[in-house]
Amino acid sequence: MTVTATTKQNVLAAGTVVRAPRYVNGKNTGLRKAVVLGLFNENDAKGGYRVYFYTLGPASFEPRTVGFAFPDEATVIGAIEDMSERTVINVYQGLGEFPGSAAVRYRLQRWGLRLRQARRAAR
Repeated sequence: MTVTATTKQNVLAAGTVVRAPRYVNGKNTGLRKAVVLGLFNENDAKGGYRVYFYTLGPASFEPRTVGFAFPDEATVIGAIEDMSERTVINVYQGLGEFPGSAAVRYRLQRWGLRLRQARRAAR
């Protein structure tokens, strides 16, 4: 009987807020806040993440507000649930119908509705 060791990898969930470097034409433009949209390659957890740099405007490839972050470069700073209602709305609207963002948009929508209900109940 042979026992093989399996290694667990920490994979960031869609909707995790990270601080990651943004690359434009191969040049690092500095660390920016971003929301993880998912794995770059669904079959390879070490392959990196697709991220949306939400402070730079609507999600698009030109200008590059959606990019790639290597796992060792992304620093977790929170989750969607840590954002204010205004930021949640802005990120949701910024993602629009961007391909591959459905899981994050759904999570943003649910959290935004909870924040709205809490705000209205406090009146």
